[in-house]
Amino acid sequence: MVFKNLYFTLTVCLFQVLVVLGQNLKTIEINTNAGHPINRGASGFNVRIADKVWNYTHPDFIEAVKELKPGWLRYFSGTMGDAFSSATGQYDLDYIAMFDHQKPFLKGHRFVEVKGPHRLTDLYHLLGEINGKLIITINAFSESPEMILELARFCKNNNIKVETWQFCNEPYFYVPNRNRYWWNDGYDYATKMQPYAEAIQQIFPDAKLTLNYTWDGVWTFMKEINQFQKEQGAYWNVFSKHSYAPHTGREETLDQAYRRGNTKLIEATSAYAMQQIQDYTWEDIPMVITEFGVWNRPLNGIYSSIYNIEYVMRQLEHTNTEFVGAHEVSNKYVPLNNKNNIIEEAFKLGKKIDTDTILTGIRRDLEGKAYKIFHEATNNSEFLYNTSIINGPQVPGLSNTNVNGMFAQTYKGINGYNYLVVTNRSGETNNFQVKLNGKNLNQEFFTTYISADSLRTWNTDILNTSYKNGSIQIEPYSVSVSKWKTDITKLPQPTIYKANVVKEGVLIKWGTIDAATNYKVHYGTDTTNLKYTQLVENQNSTLITGLKLNESYVFKVEAINNRYTSLKSNSVSVSYQLPDKVKIYKVSRRDDAVTLFWQSVPNTTSYLINYIDENGKAIEIDTKNVFGYRIEGFKDNTEYQFTITAYNGLGKGVPSNIETVLVSSKVPLSPRNVSATKKTLNSIEVKWFAQNQVLPNTCYNVYRGEKLHELTKIATCIQDTIYMDYDVDIDKQYYYTVKAQTEVGESNFHPNIATAFSMENKDKVAIQTIENQKEGYLVKVKLNKMTINSKDTYGVIINNVSYLNVEDVKIAGLPEKKGSTTFNVLIPRSKLKENSNYAIKAFVIKQGRTFESAIVNQQISKKI
Repeated sequence: MVFKNLYFTLTVCLFQVLVVLGQNLKTIEINTNAGHPINRGASGFNVRIADKVWNYTHPDFIEAVKELKPGWLRYFSGTMGDAFSSATGQYDLDYIAMFDHQKPFLKGHRFVEVKGPHRLTDLYHLLGEINGKLIITINAFSESPEMILELARFCKNNNIKVETWQFCNEPYFYVPNRNRYWWNDGYDYATKMQPYAEAIQQIFPDAKLTLNYTWDGVWTFMKEINQFQKEQGAYWNVFSKHSYAPHTGREETLDQAYRRGNTKLIEATSAYAMQQIQDYTWEDIPMVITEFGVWNRPLNGIYSSIYNIEYVMRQLEHTNTEFVGAHEVSNKYVPLNNKNNIIEEAFKLGKKIDTDTILTGIRRDLEGKAYKIFHEATNNSEFLYNTSIINGPQVPGLSNTNVNGMFAQTYKGINGYNYLVVTNRSGETNNFQVKLNGKNLNQEFFTTYISADSLRTWNTDILNTSYKNGSIQIEPYSVSVSKWKTDITKLPQPTIYKANVVKEGVLIKWGTIDAATNYKVHYGTDTTNLKYTQLVENQNSTLITGLKLNESYVFKVEAINNRYTSLKSNSVSVSYQLPDKVKIYKVSRRDDAVTLFWQSVPNTTSYLINYIDENGKAIEIDTKNVFGYRIEGFKDNTEYQFTITAYNGLGKGVPSNIETVLVSSKVPLSPRNVSATKKTLNSIEVKWFAQNQVLPNTCYNVYRGEKLHELTKIATCIQDTIYMDYDVDIDKQYYYTVKAQTEVGESNFHPNIATAFSMENKDKVAIQTIENQKEGYLVKVKLNKMTINSKDTYGVIINNVSYLNVEDVKIAGLPEKKGSTTFNVLIPRSKLKENSNYAIKAFVIKQGRTFESAIVNQQISKKI
C-alpha cells in the first residue's frame, strides 16, 4: 500500500512537472493555411540627400542603395521638398521666400546649386536597376496644379511608373494655430488638393492618390478631412500618414524612452489604431506610410534598429498596408566622411563641382544593417503566413505595465526560401522550437542577425549562424532573419526603367533578376499584339532595330532561366520618330537668372536651350531631361530670346516659339503667409507678411476668386500689408492671394491661397487674459450671450507649436456657479514645456455643440 501511494505521488509530481514545462515551452507557431498577400518590396525609405554631397548619381549613394535594396523610395523628400521645384530638380528662391522657416531650404539651395539638379529620371533609373518602386510626394505648398500637371505629363512621357501620389508633406503643420494659413483645417486642405488630383488624373486616370492625414493618434486634422469626405466624397483612394510614436517634446532617460518605445510601438500598429483610421476613411482603405521612426535620442542604435523592423512587420499584419517607409535612406547608410565644407566653399566662390567625384565612403549604421538583412525577406516575398510566439518575453512599458517584447513574422518566399523574421526588444536570450502547422519544422535554418548586450549599443556587426531541426536561439536586443529551403520558386517580374530612341532603333534597359539567365523582349504596335520577340542573353539591356519610322511601339520584358519564366514587365510606349515641338508655359526671373518651364514631349532624350548672349555669342545648353531649367549670369536690364528644342537619336525636333525675357534684379519676391478673415457679414480682412528685405517701389496686388486658382486682381499697388474687402457676398466662399509688384512687374509666383474663414461663434467665447503664476498659467475666459450650466463641458485646448507635435491637450476648467458668464482654467506646469510657444483656445460644449474662442499664442517662460 505504501509503494502504491508512493507511485501515485511520483506520477502526480511528474505530471505537474510536465505541465509546468509545457507551460514554459517557448515556440514559434507558423500557420501556412492562413495569411495574406503583401506587395513585394513593401519596405522602403524616404530620401533626404539635398543637404549632403550625395546626388542620385553619386557612386557612394548608388552603392548604399544597391546594398540596402529598398523596395521603394520617395521623391523628392519630406520637409525638404516643400520649396523644391519638380521641374528643375532644384530649390527655387521664390518658393523659399514663401516660408517662415527658410534656413534648411537655403542650405538645400546652396548644395544643389553647386552639385547640380536632383533629377527624377536619375532616381528612377537607380530604382530600376534594383527593380524598386517610386512614390512621389507633390509639393502643393509652393507649386501650382499646372506645375503638377506637367510633372505627371513628364512621368508619362518618360515611362515613369508612380505607385502612389501623395499630396504634401505634413500639411497639418501649416494651419492657423501655428500662424500659418495654407489651409484653415483638414477640410480646407482636402478642398485645396482636389485641383492637384484632377491635374494628375488628366494624365493618369487610374492613379493612386493619397492625402497626408496625420501622425499617430492625432485625429483632429483627419476628422476634418473626413468631414470633406462625408460632404463631397473622396477623390483619393489611398490613406497615408507619418509616424514617430515614441517622439516626445522633452528629454527622457534611457529607461523612460525604452518604456515609451515599447508601449507606443504596439499602440501605433494595433488593430485599434487601424480601426480608428478606417473610422475616418473607409473599410480596407489601402495604407501607405511615407515616414516613420523613433525620434527619441536615447533609443538611437540597437533599439531604433529593432523598432524600425518590428514597426514595418506589425503594419504589414494589416491586410490593407501597401508600403511602409522609414526616415530616411541616408541616415541608415551615411556618408563616412563629411565633405559638406567643400560644397559650402564652392557656393561662396560661385563654382560648380562634379560632386560625383568627391568620394565620401559609407558609414553603415546599425539601422541600415537591420534593413539590409530584413529586405532579403520583403524583396523576395509576396505573402505572409500567420505567425505567433508562445511564451515570449515581456518588457516594461508606460504606466508600470509590461508588454510583449518580441515579434515574429513569416514570409513565403518566391526564391526557394521561406523567411522567419524575429525582433527581440528584451535583454533575454530565448530558445524556440519552430512549428509549422502544429508540427516541429525539421529544417536547417540559415540565420543572419544583429544583436547587442546593452541598449546603449550604437553599432555592431551583422552575424551569421545556422540551426538544425527547427530549433533556433533568439539573441538579446536583436533582429534575426532565418531562412530555410522550399521547393517554391518563381522569377520576379522585371521593371523596364528606360527606353530611348536612338538612331538605329530603341534602346531599352530593365532591372536585373538574380536567378535569370536570359530575358525575352516582347514588342509590337499595341499592347494586345506584341508579335515580335528578341532573346537577350545574360544582360539587362538591348537595342531593338528594324523599326518603322514614325511608328509607335509597346515593349515588355520577361525573365527566363532553365526552369521558370517570369510574368511580363510593365509596358513602355515609344514612337520611333523625332520629338514634337516644345511649348514654354512659364518664365520666372530672379536677379541675374532666368528659369524656363516647358511641357515635356514623348520620345525625347533631352532638351536643348538656345539663346544669344549679350556679346552676340550663340549659347546652347543640354538640360539633361527635365521640364524646367535655371540659367544664371545674365546682364541686368537686358532682353534675351530663348528657344527650347527636344531631341533624340534621330535628331532634333522643331524649336519652340521664341520667348523674350527682360532680365532684371528688380523683380520682387512674393509676400508670404496670406490670411483672410471675415470681420463682418460684408467684409473680409486680408493680411500678409512682407519679406524681411523689400525692394524699393514695392507694392502689393490682391487677388480674389470663388474657385481655387481662378483668381482676379481686385486691388492694385497696396502700400500696406493689410487690405479690407468690403465687396463680398455673405453666401459665397472666397479665396485670396497677394503678389508683390515693382516697376518691372509682379513676383514670379503667388504664395499660399488663403480661404476666408469666419469668426462667427468665436465671439461667444473669448480668452481675456493669460497670467503666469507659480503653479502654472491661469487662463481667464469670458462668455458672450452664453452662460455655464451643470451639464456643460468647458476648458482650454493647448498645443505646443514650437516643435513638430500636432497633439491637442485638453485642460478642464475650474468649477463655476450655474449661470456664470466667465470661467478660469489653470494650466499646470506639468503639462507645459518651458521656453515653448503654445497655441491656446478656450472651448465650451453645450448639448454636443462645441463653441471655441480664437487662438491665442502664449510663450511659456520659466517658473516665477
